[in-house]
Amino acid sequence: MTKFFATVCLPPTAPRKVPKAVAAALAPYNSELTEEWSPDGHWDWWAIHNGAGNAYLVLPEHADDRRLVTASTVPRRKARLDALGPLECYGGPRGLLDFDGMRNRAVRAYDARLAAWTELTAIHPPARPFADFLARHEADPENYSRADAKKEHLAQPLVQDVAQRAVAGDPHFDTSFLLDDPVEYFAQDHEEARLWLIRSAVPGFALVTLDGSWTDAETDGHWEQANRYLDDLDAESVVIDVLCHC
Repeated sequence: MTKFFATVCLPPTAPRKVPKAVAAALAPYNSELTEEWSPDGHWDWWAIHNGAGNAYLVLPEHADDRRLVTASTVPRRKARLDALGPLECYGGPRGLLDFDGMRNRAVRAYDARLAAWTELTAIHPPARPFADFLARHEADPENYSRADAKKEHLAQPLVQDVAQRAVAGDPHFDTSFLLDDPVEYFAQDHEEARLWLIRSAVPGFALVTLDGSWTDAETDGHWEQANRYLDDLDAESVVIDVLCHC
């Protein structure tokens, strides 16, 4: 079982009608449409979802537009939406949304994270990636368990500091660093990382187009095609993200 975000495109739709319109757009991809797993199934539940800091950004001149999908424009009996930050929303007409701002936000967050990591590397001894410890385990599994490998990797002061910051809610190191190896993460090519963040800042793993077609990242060229599609949408077409489970 896994969770992923799907970006759903709708024709011009009032916010209070968006939950019902999203349900209709996603209905063909319900994995429980048949007694067996539906061959077109991609989800078994979904919810309109976004969080402060990674929600859709609104162009400043449209900050108070009632066509935006927010906690105040969608009745709670239709969807339980939390309040978001300034110039943030769950979605809305394409022409009101700041896609370039979302891409820039993603890159700025990465650069701030990289700067925070660089500061930590200056005060701690160099750390080795988990792959080094895992290789030792694989070479001698009887005398050096995988648990030993994980323990020794985490015991490195640099890795331990990142883990503690993630638990404490440091804005630069989210809880993904409790599972992912920060040494490996920050060893990646940073320009490639920025390009990836730009590609994935707006579309989700999956995209449901206006004609009801489903595409996702398992298809070659998904991110480029999804970005072009969303950038070229008519200004009145509504874009919204949903969190899916399958």
